[in-house]
Amino acid sequence: MKVLQIFKKVSFLLFLSGLLVSCETWTDVKPQTQVEEELFFSKESGYKDLLAGVYIKMGDPALYGRELTFGVSDVLAQYYDLSLEPSRENQTYQRAEKANYADTEVRKLIDNIWSNGYNAITNLNLLLQKLENADQSIFQEGNYDIIKGEALGLRAYVHFDMLRLFGASVRSGGNAAKAIPYVTAYKNQVTPHSTHAEVIAYILNDLKQARSLLAQDPIVTGRPITSDHDNGYLMSRSLRFNYYAVRALEARVHLWAGHTEDALIAAQEVISVAETKFPWVQNAQLTGTENNIDRTFTSEYIFGLFQNKKIENIEGYITDQAYNFQPLAITTGTLNTIYPLAESGADIRRIYLTRTVFGQIYFAKMYQTTQTNPSFANRMPLIRIPEMYYIAAEALIGRDNATAVGYLEKVRTARGVSRRLSIDVSNTQLETEIALEYRKEMPSEGQLFYYNKRLNKTSVPGYSGSYNTQYYVLPLPLNEIEYGR
Repeated sequence: MKVLQIFKKVSFLLFLSGLLVSCETWTDVKPQTQVEEELFFSKESGYKDLLAGVYIKMGDPALYGRELTFGVSDVLAQYYDLSLEPSRENQTYQRAEKANYADTEVRKLIDNIWSNGYNAITNLNLLLQKLENADQSIFQEGNYDIIKGEALGLRAYVHFDMLRLFGASVRSGGNAAKAIPYVTAYKNQVTPHSTHAEVIAYILNDLKQARSLLAQDPIVTGRPITSDHDNGYLMSRSLRFNYYAVRALEARVHLWAGHTEDALIAAQEVISVAETKFPWVQNAQLTGTENNIDRTFTSEYIFGLFQNKKIENIEGYITDQAYNFQPLAITTGTLNTIYPLAESGADIRRIYLTRTVFGQIYFAKMYQTTQTNPSFANRMPLIRIPEMYYIAAEALIGRDNATAVGYLEKVRTARGVSRRLSIDVSNTQLETEIALEYRKEMPSEGQLFYYNKRLNKTSVPGYSGSYNTQYYVLPLPLNEIEYGR
């Protein structure tokens, strides 16, 4: 698999594989790139900067800045009514929604997801390689473990989404099939594709190591961190891949793989601290002026990104100008289907997370302006606490439906849903309620497509007729098919 480094701060690493030749050739003078590399990694700041670069890369529009949140992932989930889009040349999302993966522009979009995802992984591997040989005395107390734990967790996180996009699901029989390469080394050579089951094992191994390294994460210990401590490096842990992000991702991965007991244990650990560490958003955070609404429910973040190009990434998609560009809009009928007025008249997700502009309705979770309160602006949620309740509820179906209902009711009550669920629900009814909750809670976060795919659903809300399950597997880039298998 061919990968390139892109971060300007480490641009000297671009051609290391070609320039760092054998010591027999360079006996007295080191190449300039090697000198720069050694200097860069001689200080803790070099490792911090490279990790920061990965977070920036994850916020790229090709990844979580757009396509894997409110962009193509939600298009594939059939959230939008793209027939509302005006006729013009750029109708890439319309074609993607219909799984026209052979279309040139759709193919380019999908290939960009792949290349940017593996670019982030490559830089994580570089960081991890350098950490293995680092002088740990250059790190402030605890920072070595934190940085390494975050890097391992992020490597698992990005690989998992590449697997969920480009590999067949377990439910569809894809467990033994070749899926994607799990790249763990920074080197210029092709990494063979692993089976779905092997990738899951690699992911869980990385997460196990990350969990151990992050055991003393301040978000766990409660150690107070201020801007006076290492310039506040360990502040805002919910915007970094922290210990509970590891557990939350383990819950996701185990549920995807069919390990319901392990999924339940991981989800319950996060739920057990939710009241103090990931509290429900309050009305006071939603009822101010438009620029003071906490639309992404930041208090509920287990893991999210700070995205300083968010306004640029949403422009023309969900902003006031979207109506004459590429609107990701829905109809009133779709709005009422997702949030039925009979039970959702007071649902804060309907009230505060949708907007009507020039007669078109948009999901407003990602909406912000230059005047948005800085405490809420430029945030992109990647894992939030409601999902842990949904995972726990699903893991208990058929084992303890009453407790499962209790988990769902926690979210529904927090959202203002009036209809109460009976603890005597059947397994099928419980599955239906969980599906409804995913659709209500997850607009603009890219998770509904993965939910439908995991269950290999042929009945997909918003899609006319039976959904072809082959559409769940995105095509690999052509050069990956040729060289990567």
